[in-house]
Amino acid sequence: MYLKIPEIIAKEYCLVKPFMFAERERVIDSVPDGHLLLKPVVAGICGSEMLYFKGQKEKEKLEKRLPLCLLHEGIAEVVTAGSGANLNPGVSVVVNPLVPCGKCVACKNLQENLCYNSRYMAATADGLARTFFVYPECRVIPVSSGLEMEVAALTEPISVALNAIESANIKKGERIAVIGDGTIGFLLAAAVSSVTMVPPEDLFFVGVIDSKLTLAKDFVTPLNSVNEPQKLESLYDKVDVVFEVAGGSAHRITIAQSIRLLRPGGKCVMLGISLGEVPVALTYIVNKALTFQGSTRSKMEHYIEGLELLRKDSFFKSRVKRVISNRRFVVRSAADLEKAFRYADTEDGEARIKPGRVLVWFSSE
Repeated sequence: MYLKIPEIIAKEYCLVKPFMFAERERVIDSVPDGHLLLKPVVAGICGSEMLYFKGQKEKEKLEKRLPLCLLHEGIAEVVTAGSGANLNPGVSVVVNPLVPCGKCVACKNLQENLCYNSRYMAATADGLARTFFVYPECRVIPVSSGLEMEVAALTEPISVALNAIESANIKKGERIAVIGDGTIGFLLAAAVSSVTMVPPEDLFFVGVIDSKLTLAKDFVTPLNSVNEPQKLESLYDKVDVVFEVAGGSAHRITIAQSIRLLRPGGKCVMLGISLGEVPVALTYIVNKALTFQGSTRSKMEHYIEGLELLRKDSFFKSRVKRVISNRRFVVRSAADLEKAFRYADTEDGEARIKPGRVLVWFSSE
């Protein structure tokens, strides 16, 4: 059943081809039972979406999925609730971009983040880059009063970090390394520090850009793998758990680093996504009896845990604020969104040496 509402013309800012957004319109005149009409407020630009923007996704995916509204991490405001939905208009919510099918083997085993047939924003479904959209109420979480919107907007990448930590099963006294100095790497290191209480001398943040590494120097041991190769080598065979968060073209280096860093019987949790195939030294993996485990997306419980961590742990929240870019983008057109993406390009843009998750705010006009 549907709730009929006065007709709304939603603007959608779609990536139509690499480096080009265009505007289209969609008429919304009803809200299904159990659903909400939402208005995006603020969203972060994720590295996975940059692959679409730059045309670096697989050719078949680009051909099949474009045009596509990007942006999958952020906050929206409830405009109208359909029958059976309980949230009131004006409530701010974190949007879980994953809608699982609920029927496949993964869903039935309570692993919704591994759903075979999921609809995922900015991948297999349109994302937040639009002025209004309809979404299931069961896939959003209200934001606590007093929590800043720009901080809550990072709940999705925080949930990804919490999922990876769960997979790692870190034990007291273990030595941990996070490889990758991007936003996810920083948030993962911050979450490891807050959730598992690993002290700075046992938590290593490995990357290549000092300005990013030093953001975490009060709760990690920063390590520039290019400028401090001897320091990196001194950790070979001494790390219990490595989180590989760099991905991309760096994978050829970071996977090798992970193998060398891990002690016999150690574990690598991989979050980074490769561009093409990566050669792996299998002999080292076999002889050291290493475990490599992928970690993708997150479950609803991780979103709830992430919001609670932001609400209760002032130290964690203050650390999260450090990776929010000072540059503010307001989206009123497709051209505005393109400017934000070009700035957020960590390969070629200004943000490469300026730490921070680039956020886009949707105009209330």
